[in-house]
Order: sequence, then C-alpha cells, then structure tokens
Amino acid sequence: MRLRAGAQKPALRNWVPRLHRQGIFFALLGLVAIFAISSPRFATWPNISVVLLQGSLVGIMAVPGAMLILMGKVDLAVGSVMVLTSVVFGTLYYDGVPLAACIVLSLGVGVAWGVFAGFLVGYVGLSPIVVTLGGLAGVRGLAEMLSNARTNYGFGSNFGWLGTGSIAGLDVPVWIVIATFVAGFLIWYAMPYGRRMTALGADPEAAHAVGIKTRALPFVVYIGSGLAAAVAGLILTSQLDSSPLSIGLGMELRVITAIMLGGVAFTGGRGSLWGVLFGVAFIAALDNGLVLMNVNQFLSDVVIGVALIGAAAMDRLNENLERVMVPDVQEEGTARRAGGSGDVAEDAAVIPSVRD
Repeated sequence: MRLRAGAQKPALRNWVPRLHRQGIFFALLGLVAIFAISSPRFATWPNISVVLLQGSLVGIMAVPGAMLILMGKVDLAVGSVMVLTSVVFGTLYYDGVPLAACIVLSLGVGVAWGVFAGFLVGYVGLSPIVVTLGGLAGVRGLAEMLSNARTNYGFGSNFGWLGTGSIAGLDVPVWIVIATFVAGFLIWYAMPYGRRMTALGADPEAAHAVGIKTRALPFVVYIGSGLAAAVAGLILTSQLDSSPLSIGLGMELRVITAIMLGGVAFTGGRGSLWGVLFGVAFIAALDNGLVLMNVNQFLSDVVIGVALIGAAAMDRLNENLERVMVPDVQEEGTARRAGGSGDVAEDAAVIPSVRD
C-alpha cells in the first residue's frame, strides 16, 4: 500500500486549525484541574453556580459578537451600550415610568445602537472598527451626560429578580445565556445563515455574487449585538441594584477574547460557536479561580490580555500555514489530472483533498 504525499499535506494543513478549535477545550480542562487542586471550594456546586453567573454577561454578548467577527465585522461598543442602558433605566425609573416600560425603553437603547452601527457598516460601508470605536467613546459619553454624575439605586425586588432570581435551581441570567446559545446554535448550524456569514467573512465579493445579502445580514446581527448588550446591562444593573457609570468597563475586551479563544478568526470566514462557548467558560473560570486563590484582581486582566495575544498569534499561524499548504495541494491535483496514475480510484481520491 502506497502512502501518498498528497494525503499528508492536507492533514498537516488541518492540524493547526484543529488545535485552534479544540485547544481551548483542553485549556479549560487544565485550568479547572489547577483551580480544583488549589482550592477545594472551586469544584463545589455553590461555586460552580457562581462561575455560571459570572460568565453569563460575556456569554450573552459573545453569541452575536462571534457572528459579527465571523462576517469580518466587530462591535467594540458593547460595554458602553451596557452603561447607557443602565443609566436610561435608572433615569426613567426615578421619573416615575412603570417598570415594564423602563425595561422596554432601555432595551430600545441597544436596538437603536444596532440600527445606527449596522447602517453605517452594512449600508454606508464604513469601517466597523472606526464606527464601533467611536461608539465606545461616544455612547459612554452620552451616558455620563445623561446621568449628570448621579447614580440611581433602589429599583425594587421585582426588577432585582432579573439578576438575582432563580428558576429550577439556576440563576435567571444563566437561563438567559442558555437560551442565547441555543438560538445561536440554531442560526449558526441548523439554518443557512451560518454558511452565509462564513461566506461573507471569507470573501464578501463572492458572497454578493451568489446572492447573499451582504448589507442586510450585518445590519441585522448588529441589532442583535446591541440588544444583547442592553440585556447584559439590565442584568448587571439588577444585580448591583444601582446604575453606576463603571458598568461595562473593559467588557468588550472580555467578549472579544472569549470569541477569539474559541477559534473565530478576527479576519472572518472561520469559526465555531462551540469554541466560543468554551472561551466564555474559560474567562469565567479564570476570574473565579484567581479570586479563590487570593490573587491580585488586576492579574486577571493581564492573563486575559496574554490569552488574547496568544489567540491572535494562533490565528495568524493558521492563516500562514493555509497559504503555504493549499497551493501545494492544488499543484499536486493539477499534476495528477495532467499525467494520471493509471489508477482511477487513486486519481479520484485527490479531488476531495483539493476541495478541503
């Protein structure tokens, strides 16, 4: 039996992407093992429920955030949308607006941001980094102006249930993030939108040529991202029972880190929502474990920064390896088609390797 070089090159080409996708799962297992050994409390159910609760905010925003990055877009303003949502809710509540109306109007803040950013990026064609970086500063500045340096607090037990209540033993925010991921999995894998987002991120011109709505799709997902940030802002406001201006600071970094740790390429066109789920769990477990070990809280930001750089480096390695290996495989397929091997089955086996 002959071992063809063509069978080895695709395997080598796929090794780095597989490590990128699955590495976060093994990194999560290793992190959990280290913290479980270091602190007996880490693996207890009360602490696990805390980890789930801590990861809920990042998880809610990571699902639409991953879809944006899959398409080659990004939303850097999620933290600012969180604080503006919180401030709007607190202001409306203390102006005597009914609770239900306060929640609906506050969620409208996220939808409004999504419409604004989605229109500028999707239809006008502005850079998503420029638009959302401007939103990061501008939306937070708007929250500061609206609050007038005043922190509202004391929103009552009914609203408090959103952040601290529980259903069947799980906190309400955990149920919300579960529902968010279930919806995300359906969109990503069970519907054609996942393939369309991947195609848009890989080659926008080709995606447009085959009929994909390259403007409307990012527009809709930006609305989803804004809505998710608004929900996260309300949850955190409920947990704190106040609307301080510190809400959402640095949240965009944690969301993007979780997404990239999960293997979603920052340049778009490649990614897995399963990896994003493990990335969110990694961030939550890291924050909780360091607290249990009485480590300086600022070290968590250092580790997250290092993890983000590492994820970016792995993504670049993946891209470079694909550039090197794909032409080699294509050349081999061309040579076989030109010369042939005399073995029909062997020649036909080359075609799937070229497509992959």
